[in-house]
Amino acid sequence: MANNCPAVGLVLGLISTVGILYALASKEWKRNSAASSQNVNRGINSYEGLWIRCTSPYPGQFQCDNFDESSLALPASLQAQRAMMCLSAIAAVAALAAGTIGLHCIKVMEGTKAKTYTGRGGGILMMLAGALCVAAVSWYAADVIYQFHVEVILNSTFAYELGSAIYVGWVAGGLALIAGALMACCTCGNDEDTESYPAYTYKPPSAKPAHNTEYV
Repeated sequence: MANNCPAVGLVLGLISTVGILYALASKEWKRNSAASSQNVNRGINSYEGLWIRCTSPYPGQFQCDNFDESSLALPASLQAQRAMMCLSAIAAVAALAAGTIGLHCIKVMEGTKAKTYTGRGGGILMMLAGALCVAAVSWYAADVIYQFHVEVILNSTFAYELGSAIYVGWVAGGLALIAGALMACCTCGNDEDTESYPAYTYKPPSAKPAHNTEYV
């Protein structure tokens, strides 16, 4: 079972990586709340992601832009969230590569300590990816919730609520943390970590043959 543990972690890591990449590219980090928006705008769907925002006046028709601003003019929080998600995606992909090399069924670096350390490094990278993803998504969600209450109080045209990418990011980040723990911790105490000293076998001293001495 211990030998299968890193493989299970790698499968969970693959699922979490797909989720992280989806959240990174998704345009649905927040969407307008039909119930809380003004009546005239309830038929309009509006979405925002990290890189793009879209408005859909009619089903199947989208008008999108890249915030129509220089990247330097964007809020610092959005730039930080972009950076965190990009680092999360890079760490997750690198973790998959390292974790694959660390599997016993892969012959690369077979029989060396470097193989075990590479697998553990993959687990640490996967946990880092999960932590960055959860932190970025939670930060963005906190901003959306705060803005929602402000927009409702001010009776703004649109009131935004959490989009699907937020929930995907939470799940993907949590899975990445679990996957990283399995990949890193299941190799603890592995026989490959110990120095290969020659086996010592106790050999009792051989009895000396008795000399027959005859006295005259």
